[in-house]
Amino acid sequence: MIIRFGCIAILGATSVLAGGIERVGTIADPEIKECSGLVGSRQFPDVFWTHNDGKKERLYAINRQGATLAEFKVTGAKFQDWEDLALDLDNNLYAADTGDNDTKRPEVAVYQFTEPNPKSGEKSVAIKHHWQLRYPGGPRDCEGIVVLGKNAYLVSKVTRNRMPEIYTFSLQDPAGGTITLKPLAQLGIDSPVTSAAISNDGKRFAVISKLGAYFFDLDGAFPASGVLRPAQHMRLQHDSIEGCTFVPEGLLVAAESRELLLFKVPPR
Repeated sequence: MIIRFGCIAILGATSVLAGGIERVGTIADPEIKECSGLVGSRQFPDVFWTHNDGKKERLYAINRQGATLAEFKVTGAKFQDWEDLALDLDNNLYAADTGDNDTKRPEVAVYQFTEPNPKSGEKSVAIKHHWQLRYPGGPRDCEGIVVLGKNAYLVSKVTRNRMPEIYTFSLQDPAGGTITLKPLAQLGIDSPVTSAAISNDGKRFAVISKLGAYFFDLDGAFPASGVLRPAQHMRLQHDSIEGCTFVPEGLLVAAESRELLLFKVPPR
């Protein structure tokens, strides 16, 4: 495979790409065919959770080199299009069943389950809570989720000449009814967002697209309106980067084509 960075063509097997971007691993598990979401554990060192794009209710623990450490079946739901993962400060994982390529789904869903122990020997993890969600202006295709405090945030893709939009709902809203998402700011980029991540302190937010990684500065909260513009853009033309999570050195990014890439970003 060839990855193109600007005008430079670089073989996918090369460890150092350019401009502070390195290839650090390769997902080895043949069952992880379309790696979509990625989030790093806070309680288990060198554990990153991922899953396939689509309907399979399978959660995988991998390390930074791409080796599989454990696999769990997520029970209690039937996914339509699982696109991303998030983690809260209480070690709950959130599965965003929010993909909608044809923008026809009247409702989407987010599922919460306790982060499992990769060394437990267990084979499944059960959903604890779920939220049925609708967009106020009609269906959106969404491939990014983050959790900040007691709220979850969904990030739509660029569709129909609209900038990516941030929507939110409270994790304290009771399950059972359909929740109408609250629209917040737009993102000042023009490339479809395929995943989102937020730093542990809530001060840095990142999204990825086929044009690389975009970094935004936050003050512990998302703006309620307007356009949030990136403070930094690390360019990498890659058509299949799909998952991202913050690590101490920057942003770890996973691709459907199995690469694990590190975007090195100096701390602010």
